[in-house]
Amino acid sequence: MHFVLKLFLGAWLGILLLPYLVVPQLPMPQGCDESSPYFSFTSVDLLVDRTYWDETNKDVRTDHEILKALMEEIQSAETFLMVDFFLWNDWKGRLGKEHSLDALSLRLADAILKKRKQNPEMPILVLTDPINRLYGSNTPEFFQRFVARGIPVVFTNLKQLPDPNPLYSKQVRFWSKFYSFKPPSDGFRIFPNLVESKGQRLSLSQFLSAFHLKGNHRKVLVAGYKNKPSRTILGSFNPSDGSALNQNLAVSVDGPVADYIARSEMAIAEWSASDSRNLMGKRFELEDALRRMDFALLKANDFEQYAVRKTGVRFVSEGSIGEAVMELLEDSKRGTEIDIALFHLSDRSIVKALKQAAKRGVKLRILLDQNKRAFGYKKMGVPNRSVADELMTLDEVDSIQIHWASSATGGQYHTNAMRVFDQDRDILLLGSANFTHRSLFNYNLEANLLFNQVLSVNNAFDHYFDSLWNNSTGFNESLEYKALKNPEWMQFIRKVFYFFREWTQLSTY
Repeated sequence: MHFVLKLFLGAWLGILLLPYLVVPQLPMPQGCDESSPYFSFTSVDLLVDRTYWDETNKDVRTDHEILKALMEEIQSAETFLMVDFFLWNDWKGRLGKEHSLDALSLRLADAILKKRKQNPEMPILVLTDPINRLYGSNTPEFFQRFVARGIPVVFTNLKQLPDPNPLYSKQVRFWSKFYSFKPPSDGFRIFPNLVESKGQRLSLSQFLSAFHLKGNHRKVLVAGYKNKPSRTILGSFNPSDGSALNQNLAVSVDGPVADYIARSEMAIAEWSASDSRNLMGKRFELEDALRRMDFALLKANDFEQYAVRKTGVRFVSEGSIGEAVMELLEDSKRGTEIDIALFHLSDRSIVKALKQAAKRGVKLRILLDQNKRAFGYKKMGVPNRSVADELMTLDEVDSIQIHWASSATGGQYHTNAMRVFDQDRDILLLGSANFTHRSLFNYNLEANLLFNQVLSVNNAFDHYFDSLWNNSTGFNESLEYKALKNPEWMQFIRKVFYFFREWTQLSTY
């Protein structure tokens, strides 16, 4: 009897382990994990979205530049237009109950539709993440309007990306080869809709798709012109109504780097749309748009002739962002000053590199979101509060200063940027990537720009960061680390949740 029981348990253990032995990790597909040469440019601007709490009038004030710049770029584009945004929807979460939110999604969509009406022949391509249709058929109405005007919409084929949640995804990948699971009909909706409090509940199939926990996290626009270089706007801004109170950074820059980014986006569109379920619109319209964009852009083998040596701007995406961050930290020494502004800081290799940099005497200033709210829903401060507590226990704590972005507005400090300055380097890295395992090491799609010795944008960032750090605008935009109460029992609970999420990758960041 004991033998039979052992045999039964061994068989079940073997069945559970089999997917991890035979299912390989997928490589990043074409157009991903890119690291361009440095390119020159003719113009560059740092774009800032700031949100303040006006204590005198008890009201939220905004000073936002990114959406305006995007709409102006759409209006001026001449030969093609390409946009790729992670969140693009009118969902408000619980924020809609407390605030009157700007309709970011519709304003951007209307600008594109207006451009289509003015220039019906210009190719326009829209890429986005399937979260915007809740991994099902909940498609925003303006996407239907795009398709009606001949603008193809491509939802990223997330099945082509590596799996950050192996406990779940490898099992699904393996057993789906032998058994086609058909969940109950979409009428069977039992899962809460966390992105829209008044929205329709989610079906089982939508929930199971979301649980793969990966996405196209890029935020990019590229516009083409007849007699001047292409231009890109790239950063952390999502045209999502629930993100209307967020603080973001982006950069507008022209030159070959914009063409390089466009070719990366084209590759993503092609392998995503190879599965017709990811394409809204007619295939010949997508193929025509890609063909005409290919004609308008620099050819892939021509970029080297436009490369410069060690200064200018270069595009880094996915795992190449992680490599750049690690290199910047590991090459830092006494005398190096590093300013970091982040929405999420969690990856263990980055945390260890920050500790080692502090021990070498590197001066670190880290400005973090409190991870207190997400679209009006309360959070417990993981991962940022846990990582900050860990860093501030170092013996070399004098090398590290941590401030919290104010949460009084109800929005999120959604910026992702890193500034490095010393005798040899003058660098700014910014874009969509959080400093998390999923963002930096080839799981999510991410897009960043790295500027080396570009005084105009680097100095603009320094002014921006210092003003938040010192609250020099007259508003309380940041708080010192010690301003948040950290009872030991709560630190311990957050620490347990943080390390469990890092070990399993069962998280949304």
